[in-house]
Amino acid sequence: MLKVYLALGCALVVVGLSVVVQNKDVSTYRVWSAVDSVSASPSEGEADIDGAWDLWVNGSHGDACALALQSEIARYPQNIDIQLYREIPSTANCDGDEAIFERRLSLTGELVAGQPPYLIINSQVWAISYPAGKADGLPVFEAQELLPVHVEQAGLVAGADAAEPVELRIRAVQAIGCDAPELYSMRESAESVLLGVFNAIAADTVCPAMLVPVDEKVTLPATDAGSDALFKLNAIPINELETPEMTPIDKVLTNILDVTVEIEKSDATRVSLDVQGEHPDGCDFPVIVNQARQGNSITVEVYREVPVDMFCPMILKPYRDTIRLEGDFAPGEYIINVNTYTQTLEI
Repeated sequence: MLKVYLALGCALVVVGLSVVVQNKDVSTYRVWSAVDSVSASPSEGEADIDGAWDLWVNGSHGDACALALQSEIARYPQNIDIQLYREIPSTANCDGDEAIFERRLSLTGELVAGQPPYLIINSQVWAISYPAGKADGLPVFEAQELLPVHVEQAGLVAGADAAEPVELRIRAVQAIGCDAPELYSMRESAESVLLGVFNAIAADTVCPAMLVPVDEKVTLPATDAGSDALFKLNAIPINELETPEMTPIDKVLTNILDVTVEIEKSDATRVSLDVQGEHPDGCDFPVIVNQARQGNSITVEVYREVPVDMFCPMILKPYRDTIRLEGDFAPGEYIINVNTYTQTLEI
């Protein structure tokens, strides 16, 4: 089964990120550049913004056409996606040897916020890391291999009006058992928008041959594609633009195993809770904490909101957090309830 998905992956990379794609103007063609290496240098454009850096890209064009190299940059949860291309008129004569290029791209603080772990340029990918002992604090890059996931269902969800972004919802299967996040890319052509969803692994990585379900929603960057443009995900057409709809939500309480009370006395007595527990499934949704107080009884709810149709791995995920209780505490006895865990507190 793994060989089948790997073979499919090679085909999708060729089809989805093809070297030459006709652009919106039928008299030109968008030609993607080959990339040989990447490196980072201190930012010139946002030198005063923490985390910003400039990316240097070295590569080559497969022809002698001296046309401007253009770029488009987007950010997804786990990767930066960059397109490097030239718009070549269909009447141009580009005979000649390949041309070497070097391009500097400024990556703003917004693009690198949270230190995204991967970089995709055209059809190549690198893992991004920030070695602790590196004096300049700049990232280093390690070439990886892109493996498209097998898409089972996909849909586009439009916002309430045209100004809101479009979201892509996918259900898919990755054919590797390694802990590899989903990476995204978007390439526009004359009649279609080609979306890609991948895993990235090092060439020498050995992963279990197992199928891992993927259930995700990601916001797409703005596109100039017309309303009748065909969207494809890993070469599979997405035929419908879905309207927003409310998905039923389950309130999934966290299993609380231990609560340690910490008392801070200054001008007023404040109380914090060191809460330890576990989520009953492997879905990664934000933890919500609500507090209510009635007299000397304090109730804290710790939970996640999970769509009822969401497939969650049947594993327990550890949870730990410090929750500062609202308000001041006068001397007396209090009852503290954290979900189903109860204990008393004497101040």
